[in-house]
Amino acid sequence: MSAPPPGRAAPRPRSLRWWALSALFLLAFALLAARVAQRVPFPWDVPVMLFIHAHSRPWLDAVVLVITDTGGGFTAVGFLALLYWLHRRGERRWMGAAAVAFLGAVSLNPLLKQVFARPRPEAFPHMMAVHTYSFPSGHTVAATALYGFLALTLWRVGKKPWALLAALWVLLVAFSRVYLGVHYPSDVLGGLAFGSAWLLAVWGGGVRWAERRPVVPANREIS
Repeated sequence: MSAPPPGRAAPRPRSLRWWALSALFLLAFALLAARVAQRVPFPWDVPVMLFIHAHSRPWLDAVVLVITDTGGGFTAVGFLALLYWLHRRGERRWMGAAAVAFLGAVSLNPLLKQVFARPRPEAFPHMMAVHTYSFPSGHTVAATALYGFLALTLWRVGKKPWALLAALWVLLVAFSRVYLGVHYPSDVLGGLAFGSAWLLAVWGGGVRWAERRPVVPANREIS
């Protein structure tokens, strides 16, 4: 970063904005997690699940199963594709940030599941097999880290419609977990909160790096 003109205060690093947002999401996760840890149920969890289930249809079941798979094993393929795209753009620093965002999130989530050890919901029969604890939703965390990073990158390079689509996909994966009966709504909210907190913290680090070590071409830098 260049020095500010004499008599003018240095601008605040843009990374602070991302870290502030990260802190807000972390606070939201902490509020949800505290209630889960105390085994205090959320009164709206089961009614929301039953409302969604009442509108399920066989054809929609098939669509939702495909969507939910994009938050599972498919994320490994998506992650490699994201790294390849960033490599083609010559953005190695953002390749590193993407790796920390995705691999860090999917590594921490199983630990959180063990800590909270929340049983899966039983509002209606699960539409797919599950073998782990419920909070936070792992598919939602993985989708937030991967497609959220993709959305931020697309927005950064000016592809805003695609960025919005990537962000919408995160919400679709989160919805699919409730639709299939394998997560409470509070599980996916916890996944969104934790995944966003981690993603934005990492993104802020990438922005800070870009501010301190600018590269060319400038049109590839964070805006």
